Amino acid sequence: MADGRRRLAGWRAAGARRPLVVLGALGVLVVLLVAFLRPGPGGGAIEQSQVVEPAPFASALAVVGTVVPDQSLPVVAPLAGAVRSVGFEYGAPVVRGQILAVIDDSDVVQRRDEARGTYLKALQDWNEMADWPSSPDAARDRRAAALAAYELADTRRKAVETRRLLDRGLVARDEYDSLVSQQKSQEAALAGARQDLAVTLARGRGTGRTVAALALRDARAQLAELEGEVAGATIRAPADGVIVRPPADKETASGQIHVGQALTKGQLIGSIARSGGLAVSFQLSETDADAVRPGQAVSVTGPGFGGAAITGRVTSVAGEASPSSGTGGPLATFAALARLDPLSPDQARTVRIGMTANVTVATYSAASALVVPPAAVHGAAPEATVTVSDHGLRREARVRLGHVSPDGVEILSGLKAGDTVVWTAPPPAAS
Repeated sequence: MADGRRRLAGWRAAGARRPLVVLGALGVLVVLLVAFLRPGPGGGAIEQSQVVEPAPFASALAVVGTVVPDQSLPVVAPLAGAVRSVGFEYGAPVVRGQILAVIDDSDVVQRRDEARGTYLKALQDWNEMADWPSSPDAARDRRAAALAAYELADTRRKAVETRRLLDRGLVARDEYDSLVSQQKSQEAALAGARQDLAVTLARGRGTGRTVAALALRDARAQLAELEGEVAGATIRAPADGVIVRPPADKETASGQIHVGQALTKGQLIGSIARSGGLAVSFQLSETDADAVRPGQAVSVTGPGFGGAAITGRVTSVAGEASPSSGTGGPLATFAALARLDPLSPDQARTVRIGMTANVTVATYSAASALVVPPAAVHGAAPEATVTVSDHGLRREARVRLGHVSPDGVEILSGLKAGDTVVWTAPPPAAS
């Protein structure tokens, strides 16, 4: 009986407290609903603030490029002809002096032999000019002049003797007149022979000598060129490295050269990429081209780099838009190249020419700068402003913007260290 009265008393006490517990739970629920449903300053946005203090600041540009050889030597066909044999594959290592290809040189050998004959004839002419007074032409004209002088002297002697006989009445007048006429004719012949000799001797000086020298020089150069082509019919690797295909805009980039393929003189058949020297080529939009300059540091990663980050520096930025970007797109692109720092042995085995590379270019850095979050900036330059809280009072401060990065905006003027900047940010997404 006593136990029953105690249980009854406990039920009555619990019944008396139950309304208080229910009311308390309802109150907490109402507070949470009000806090959740009450709109913030930005329609649910969350207000944030930051005290501006000088701090290091850097901005970077991320682009995608391709690993290319840094230092390469072109391999070209030194003569036109069909390929006799091929001793390499693109992407394979080669050593200095290795035979890469052999070209049929039958045509150039024939032209070389013809050029050799031309050279020998030009050399003979030059030698004659060098000793021209003793040349056959000069000797012939000298003999002709001497003979004409001898014949004239003989005729003169006969004319003198005949005149004496004529004065004594021993010969007829006609015989003397005939010798006088012959003497005059031989005097003209001697003058002509001497003139021919002078002209012949003059050929060995001045213009004639210059023409012979030019002919010999041209013949020698032509022969040397053809002999070089004959010697180059066997194409050898100029250095150790990896032979890579020509650039995509070259005519031979379509595939491996093969036996029987016709090559033209000077045609690019590949490039020898020096071992250990790599670079990254990438394209910049016209809005980013001015921000990237030679000398800026880069960090390069890639899906095939095995997690390695390779450093380097920008070496060049094209001053003319790439041909492929001239049409077909709203913005032009500019080719840029970054040389990578020397690779470790592990990196050299991992990173290969042609791999995709993620390039981060450090376009700007400052040891001390005033930086605010991008969300704190209202408007755009030159009318950009930020909201400053000064002892509870808020004001809009016009600021001059510097460099921009995803993490912050550099403020060049309009703020000072210690200012409190406030802004609203959207609420986090509900899970």
